[in-house]
Amino acid sequence: MADTSAPRHHVNKPAVAFMVVVHALAASAFLLPWPPYALPMALCVYVSIGLGTTVGLHRLICHHAFRCPRWVEYALVTVAMLTGQGSPLLWAATHRIHHAHADAEGDIHSPRRGVWYAHLGWILNEDSTGPDDWKTWCRDLVDHRYYHWLIRYRLVPQAVTVLVLGLVLGWRALPACFFLPMVSWMHSTYLVNSASHMPLLGGRPNATRDQSANVWWVSVLALGEGWHNNHHAYPASARHGWTWWQWDPGWLFIRMLEQLGLAWDVRVPTRREHEVRSA
Repeated sequence: MADTSAPRHHVNKPAVAFMVVVHALAASAFLLPWPPYALPMALCVYVSIGLGTTVGLHRLICHHAFRCPRWVEYALVTVAMLTGQGSPLLWAATHRIHHAHADAEGDIHSPRRGVWYAHLGWILNEDSTGPDDWKTWCRDLVDHRYYHWLIRYRLVPQAVTVLVLGLVLGWRALPACFFLPMVSWMHSTYLVNSASHMPLLGGRPNATRDQSANVWWVSVLALGEGWHNNHHAYPASARHGWTWWQWDPGWLFIRMLEQLGLAWDVRVPTRREHEVRSA
């Protein structure tokens, strides 16, 4: 009899086409001359998209780790959408499903299905997620008309940014200044799903039911997201790096917002909760 527990695999052709195009554009950066401002511009794009993702998409709308004005939320999420990802509703649904079934049956991108599948393969599999998952998993976000609009027009923020940068910087500068840092960030976040769920690559100071691990080099690349065992121990925490040496720019950015009066009700685990979880 066929193994009905194995995930179905139908290639998501639009996703494959998108990946081929953006990776080709990113690779072309190494064939074209770099303008003198390319490196700082690329770093700015990488960090901006990264903070939009880790602070806006992940810690804010997925886990409600803090509160902020609606315009700040939309600004962060819009910058995160420069990678051409699905609507925040779809992104949040996928992430919440992952937490509900982490490294067990039902987990959308666990390395137990294969490292490649966890890293990128699930995105190219049309059956890995459902277009209506948000209706079950994101009922707290359904009043955001902007997020519903992004389900259909998810590429608009990216297209507008490419157009503006192309007109201002020149089209030949786009691969180095935009597409290379964009694709680099995409893979940094994919490493959180793959490398940070492989205990051999990092530490597990917290007793969680999954295989999440703290992988320091993933945190360097993903702006604090690599302290993934910490995150799975306390998903609602705005802070992923819990000690001074655990690099977490996402947390530093939230602290900056808080100091400016643009973030409040910031949630972090207490010392006692740390001790109980790690016991």
